[in-house]
Parts: sequence; structure tokens; C-alpha cells
Amino acid sequence: MGIYTEFVLKHSIEIEAPPEKIWDFFYKIEDYYRIWHPEDHIIFKWTNGNPLEVGSTIYSEQSMNGEKVKLKGICTEVIPNRKIVFKFDFPTSFMCPKIEWLIEPKGRNSIFTAVTYYKFGRLFLRFSKDKTEHILETTQKHMKEEAENLKLILEKK
Repeated sequence: MGIYTEFVLKHSIEIEAPPEKIWDFFYKIEDYYRIWHPEDHIIFKWTNGNPLEVGSTIYSEQSMNGEKVKLKGICTEVIPNRKIVFKFDFPTSFMCPKIEWLIEPKGRNSIFTAVTYYKFGRLFLRFSKDKTEHILETTQKHMKEEAENLKLILEKK
């Protein structure tokens, strides 16, 4: 048994929009971040580099469980109209090393999938089982709400 246990949370939703429309949303995420999840999202900025380019850095703030979370990271993988990967800086990376946004064409529609990776140490899991479950449940709920909101925003006629 390793030092860490990994958890991978996924949520997918079908959106009546081509991949290019979803990609454009993320390209302009600085403008759309608060609209995407009005209750939780505060700010998203590209701090160095251009949007959706490998090596570009980000800063974002959001509310999770009523607590402001500040995230810094780097865009580590980009496949235009298909995939965006962010790795987070320490200390976030200690428990949540990366997230992925995946876009898969499906006829005239797209499947959007958000993936969040967590890793928890054995001692944390042993002594903080309730906290671990709460983090995972809250993240899954947030991912579902983001997906549903993205669908509503992009399907507006």
C-alpha cells in the first residue's frame, strides 16, 4: 500500500453545442467565470501567457463550503477543442494536483467532462475520514453544478 490514496472525480454532461463553442467559453473564462457558477466563483485570471496555452499561469478564487479558496497553477496540456489540463501550485497540489476539462464531439453536440484528481495520505484518511468524504462530496456537487450551468449558458438560443 502506498503513502497516498488517489481519488478521481468525474462528471460528464451532454451540451447542445459544438466543441468549438465550449472551447471559446474557456478561452474567454476571465469574462465568464462568475457567470459560470455565480454562488461560488469569484475571479479567474491568466497571470502569465495567453489563454489556453501550455505554460500559461492562472490565479482563481472561489468559495468552497463557504470558505474562500485561492488557486494558482499552470496550464500543462492543451488539445484545441478537446482538452485542457491545469496543475496547481503548492499547497493545493499537495491534495489536489490537477484538474482536466475534456470536450468530446457527439454529432452536433459535445460531451463535456470535468475531472478532479485528489490524493490523501494514509494518516489523513485514517484520522479525517469525515473530512475526506466532505471534500469529495462537495467537489462532486460543485463539478455537477458547473456542468449544468455551462450547459444552460451555452444552450441559450
